[in-house]
Amino acid sequence: MLYTRRCLLVIILLLIAGVVNADELGASLQLEGRMACQRGVARLITWQGADGSWQQDVGLTAHAALALALAAGNQPDADAARSHARIFVQEMLARGTAAMSPATKGSERLTAGAMAMALRLFLREGAAVPPELVSRIQSLVAAGNVPPADAMVVCETLLLFQQQDMGRAPSSDRGAPAMPEVAGHVEQLLTNIIANGDDAVLEGARLAAQMATGDATAGAAARRRLEEMADDASGVCLAELYWLARVLYTQGASGNAGTAWRTPLMTVLLEKQRGDGGWGRVGDSPAARIVDSAWALQALAVLLAAAPQGEK
Repeated sequence: MLYTRRCLLVIILLLIAGVVNADELGASLQLEGRMACQRGVARLITWQGADGSWQQDVGLTAHAALALALAAGNQPDADAARSHARIFVQEMLARGTAAMSPATKGSERLTAGAMAMALRLFLREGAAVPPELVSRIQSLVAAGNVPPADAMVVCETLLLFQQQDMGRAPSSDRGAPAMPEVAGHVEQLLTNIIANGDDAVLEGARLAAQMATGDATAGAAARRRLEEMADDASGVCLAELYWLARVLYTQGASGNAGTAWRTPLMTVLLEKQRGDGGWGRVGDSPAARIVDSAWALQALAVLLAAAPQGEK
């Protein structure tokens, strides 16, 4: 296999970690980061609809709910919002299984990214996973029909599924059956992400794919990319900040962190936060602001997670 056990363990650690102090950040930045999380969580909750969804969109709702799970800890209001969202996603998938079918056309058809976000949420919440959801994602990967922009999210989700599937008892009633072919699909995705020069693949996501294949240069490249973004934050993509945080956190877990990275990344995130607590550009659509805010909160969760052993 091209990816390492270390990568799998770090992915799971980040999904279950609470928001706790990070060693590199000073007391002031830690406090600012926690306050930014609180404001961001509050804003994200205000955008949630009465039906539990964000914009009545399965993928967007799963993405926002996962951000709450990672950034809000056990806040009662966030727990309630996340639970409501999970029910919405489950009901929509149960009601609209046809939306996962390749025969379904147009806006009614769920994208690979939306399905991956839904699966990612179920895995994080320990909810039953619909077997057809995993099968459909794998079919898209096998057919080469995963858009470049969705590839790393789909890859990470399959890694998470494989990790949980490996630890599941044979009698478990948690949903989807064992899928040994997941490993091959992950390798295929990682290879495609690294080879793809399209701008649709964020540089941070490409570096995350390189890291997952054991490329020792990924950490240094991520630090250089972060330095570029810190020097000019005007065009920063918040999803890329998340992937850079993931790469640099994992480098710390392996003892290869080298240069401090949390402070510059935190500074960029705080700078990009809007006065209402959310993220996103002026004039962005509500959906775009939800996406950016969810990525920013997940990046903050990585930043504020306890420094792994070996990080300096």
